[in-house]
Amino acid sequence: MKLIKRIPFQMFILNLVVSIVCVAGVLVMRYTMSEISDGYKQSIEENIRDRLNMSDLCRLMGRHHIILSWHTLTDSPEEKRLYEEKATLLQQDIMDKLDEITEHISINEEEQLFHTVYSNTIGYFSDADNVFKMSREGNSSTAKYYITSYLADSIDEITDDIDLMDEYIAEQMNATGEKIEHSIYIAEISEKICIVSMCLVMAICIFLCVSITSRLEKYKNQLEAENELKTQTLIRHNRRMLAIQENAIIGMAGLIESRDQDTGEHVKRTSRYVELLTHAAQKAGYCTDILTDDYAELLIKAAPMHDIGKIAVSDAILQKPGRLTDEEFEAMKMHTTAGERIIVEVMSGIEEKGYIDIAMQVAVAHHEKWDGSGYPKGIKGNEIPIGARIMAVADVFDALVSKRCYKEPMPVNKAFDIIRESGGSHFDPELARLFCMIRSEVETVLGE
Repeated sequence: MKLIKRIPFQMFILNLVVSIVCVAGVLVMRYTMSEISDGYKQSIEENIRDRLNMSDLCRLMGRHHIILSWHTLTDSPEEKRLYEEKATLLQQDIMDKLDEITEHISINEEEQLFHTVYSNTIGYFSDADNVFKMSREGNSSTAKYYITSYLADSIDEITDDIDLMDEYIAEQMNATGEKIEHSIYIAEISEKICIVSMCLVMAICIFLCVSITSRLEKYKNQLEAENELKTQTLIRHNRRMLAIQENAIIGMAGLIESRDQDTGEHVKRTSRYVELLTHAAQKAGYCTDILTDDYAELLIKAAPMHDIGKIAVSDAILQKPGRLTDEEFEAMKMHTTAGERIIVEVMSGIEEKGYIDIAMQVAVAHHEKWDGSGYPKGIKGNEIPIGARIMAVADVFDALVSKRCYKEPMPVNKAFDIIRESGGSHFDPELARLFCMIRSEVETVLGE
């Protein structure tokens, strides 16, 4: 503000004088243009509309004449009825066009021509009704004669009159254009005066502003440096917050997994498997409309939440060393829907909607199967969200090769065989194939 107050008083005076001159020039232009600008725009729009309506009128009359000809050529009563229905609709459209045109008739010659077109059109439709009647009664030869003589002549007369009306409208548009050209000429002169005045004052202002510009540049650089420092500080803060948030999510998922005697490594490994399989699917061009980079990032971040619903399952079931009873297995199944509910209730306020949606899909549908025999909803094939299909492969593979309270770890070779053989029944066949193709990368994760 201090720098602005130091602007020389002479600069203000010069700007004021030039502003007055420029405003005077603008007023001259507006005074010249105000007489016809609004009317010109409206006139052009109306003229174009009228010309289009007249063109449509010619086209519709031609179509009506063709339909009438088809009516006389066919012997099928059903086809005759259809042609008459089409002709009736066209007749209504033609009358509507005539009504629309008559609202904008303003010149005597044009009005006289329009009345001629209107009366000729009415006469044409009267003759057309007679032709329809003769065609229905089997007098096709007489009907054809009417079509090729009287009706054809009527359409020619109507078309000629419409062409004359179009010429009148074109003349109106040319006259209006000449008036606008004159106004533009006056406006150009005024514009040159304004430009010359502005150039003069700008040259003087540039001379007077050199010293102020240098000080403003220095001040700007100082502000940019301070802004850059604050921006970097904010970025570092956001990164720390995101890291804390992700660690909290992974930690919470790990604590839940530890209830069924898992150390939390299952969460880390499955997340890595999901990451590897997602990138493999992207590289192979599978489901590219969904598996975008943003979707992949959110899916990898949501993977640790797939079994969060186990918090609602009792320890007696989670830690049972033997086979679950039917009732216990039904209770275990509830962890999918419970996970979906918990994600909505707990994370809706702290995570973006895209992440919440993907985490819910993964939690509720990662036990669905490709052939529809999974749970909780029994959906199948592409009805299962792609994120849940990827999670299913990663989750089952890690369960097979991991030691649990109810089983010993399975050999890696056998686990990959099961994944491959279950493609098309348990798993998405393409994802199962891709997972087996990245075996070396999966085994690297498993050996870490």
